[in-house]
Amino acid sequence: MLKQLSIRDFTLIAESNISFGPGFTAITGETGAGKSVLLKAIRLISGEKSTASMVRAQTEKATIEATFDISKNDPLKKILDSLEIDHDDELIIQREITESGKSRARVNGSVINLNDLQTLGESLVQMHGQSEQILLRDVRTHGQMLDDFCSNQPLLEKYTSLFSEWNQKKAQMEALKERAQNLAAQKDFLKFQFEELSKAHLKAGEEEELESLTSQASKGETERRFLEDMNRILESENGLRDQLRSFSAKMKQLALKIPRYGESLVLFQEVLDPLESFLKDFSSISPATEVSPAELDKANARLALIQKLKRKYRTDIDGLIALTNTRKEELESLDNLDADLENISNQIEKIESELNTVAQELSEKRMAGATKLDTSVESILHELGMPGARFKTSILKTTLHATGFDKVEFMLAPNTGEGEKSLQKAVSGGELSRVLLAFKSVMAELDTTPLLIFDEVDSGISGEIGNQIGAALQKLGKHHQVLTITHLHQVASRAEGQLAVKKEEIDKRTYTHIFNLDYNSRILELSRMLGDEKSKTVQEHAKQLLEVHL
Repeated sequence: MLKQLSIRDFTLIAESNISFGPGFTAITGETGAGKSVLLKAIRLISGEKSTASMVRAQTEKATIEATFDISKNDPLKKILDSLEIDHDDELIIQREITESGKSRARVNGSVINLNDLQTLGESLVQMHGQSEQILLRDVRTHGQMLDDFCSNQPLLEKYTSLFSEWNQKKAQMEALKERAQNLAAQKDFLKFQFEELSKAHLKAGEEEELESLTSQASKGETERRFLEDMNRILESENGLRDQLRSFSAKMKQLALKIPRYGESLVLFQEVLDPLESFLKDFSSISPATEVSPAELDKANARLALIQKLKRKYRTDIDGLIALTNTRKEELESLDNLDADLENISNQIEKIESELNTVAQELSEKRMAGATKLDTSVESILHELGMPGARFKTSILKTTLHATGFDKVEFMLAPNTGEGEKSLQKAVSGGELSRVLLAFKSVMAELDTTPLLIFDEVDSGISGEIGNQIGAALQKLGKHHQVLTITHLHQVASRAEGQLAVKKEEIDKRTYTHIFNLDYNSRILELSRMLGDEKSKTVQEHAKQLLEVHL
């Protein structure tokens, strides 16, 4: 609970130190006195964003410090432990706002960021005002409120986990279907490419081997052609060998007839003998490398195929081999997609069955809880000056969504003889305020937030209804610390404590002051609210109101 609030140089408040007690405290004052400034200060302590305009004119910074008793707030202590903030049974939150608009927050002396401060604030304070009434008109919040009443959080967490998994699997299935469609549209093309490439039986380094083979074949052909030509010169009719033999015979005949040529014959014979030996050996020479025409034709055809595929697919042989493997994998993937789709479809069906089971459990708990909620809210509405009101929770079954298959909507018939209508329609602000208060009263024992703040929950209400609203807030104060801004004496007189907010001008500057009222001061403030704080009769009436309700 909030024990102390110190405010300095915050908008119209120069300095104020306010003490708070347990139960229900009313905040009163003339319109425009600055009651909303007090609530704004508490909102800032709870993590709301700040602006430079919040700093009082002609000052450097605004400071707000709140002291809370957290002796019974175990959830908050766990948050403090997770943030590594030292604590005992007291929590001090300080917020500073500079004239430039920057702010800094400390919790028990430790600097804390705004997100963490908001997390702490949610465990300390709940604000209920016009914005909360607007939320009541939003059908999307009705299911959450019913689930809170039914304590459905553990079941909802289980459902949310399954729902998330269900959606993930459905997204995977859609992605698989899209991939299957894309691959199926290309199947013939992929199959053609794979068959064309796989039939080629390409191997790494093959092209170089074939080119080496054809190069050797080309050299062998040149060698063979030259050898044949040279042997033809030697061995053909009247060739070099015959010419040499004829030349030798003529030389011998000449030497016999003319002896002086004998010496030349000897010299010629010396040359002829090794030449004959060379010619004999040369005639037996054959090409060193023999590549058969069939083998060469096969190699050339193979090279032509490789060149054709390289031009077609615009890559080298390694790229062609990689493309073959890719096409094979894509075709195998396409063949496996049907099995994958069937598998994920079975998973979705299983999760959906579990979802429906949990959704049915949620629906049954909501139906049972709605009956109790309707009775409780309707009973309090009758006490709050709506004796003919009928409240009903409509639960319709729809398709599976984020919180089950129920569509929850609160319906209200404010007066006898009227049909039930959604809170979205035909419900006045005053009626909506009472519905909100009725909800909070019903939820009081379930709600663990220690401090509830109502901003003019009695707006548009007067007379005996104000009395009933005061009684409801007083009852709510048995379970929570409750702060309420009110303009009704019927409400304020029910409070255990009362704060008065007053505005005055001093030396041409405006100041807002906040006072903790004692018994006598409360009589004067209630008299003002009754219309005449100086009248003894009115003061006596105010005194009677306090004595009756305290």
